[in-house]
Amino acid sequence: MTTQGAREVAERLLHVLAAISGAVLFLLMCLVSFAVFRRYVMNDPVLGDAELVQIGMSIVVMMAMPYATLAGAHIRVDIFDSKIGVWGRFIGDIVARFIGTFILLLLIKKTWNKALDAYEYGDVTNMIEIPVWIAYFAITIGMGGYAVVLCSQLIIQLVSGVRDYE
Repeated sequence: MTTQGAREVAERLLHVLAAISGAVLFLLMCLVSFAVFRRYVMNDPVLGDAELVQIGMSIVVMMAMPYATLAGAHIRVDIFDSKIGVWGRFIGDIVARFIGTFILLLLIKKTWNKALDAYEYGDVTNMIEIPVWIAYFAITIGMGGYAVVLCSQLIIQLVSGVRDYE
C-alpha cells in the first residue's frame, strides 16, 4: 500500500469515528429533549438519563477528537507567531506534537488497562448498570487516533522541513 493509500484509509477511518460521534450526539440530544419533556411536562423522569449522557459524551468527545486534529479544527492562539518567526513556530510545533504524543501514549496504556479491568470485573454505572468499559474503550480509541494523527503530523513536519512550513 502506498503512503497516499494509507493516508486515504486513515482519513476514512477518522471520518467514521467522527460520524459515530455525530450520531451519538444526535441521539443524546433526542434523549435529553425527551427527558426534559418527561420530567417537566409529564412529571415522570427518565430513569438513568444522566448516566446515558455521561457515557455518551465520552464517546462523542473522544471519537471526534482525532478528526478535529486532522482537520486543524482545534483552537490555536498565535499571539507570539509574528515575534518568534517561522523557526520558532516550527520548533514549537515539533515540541508540542512530540510531548502530546508521548503523554497520549501514557494515557492510552492507563485507559486500556482500566477498560480491561472494568470489563473483567463487570463494572457498571449505579442506576441502570451500563458497562463502564464502553467509556474507557471509547477514550482509548479516541486518544489512540489522536496520537496517530499527532505522530503523522510530526513526521510530515520533519520531512517537509522549515522552508515549507506555514
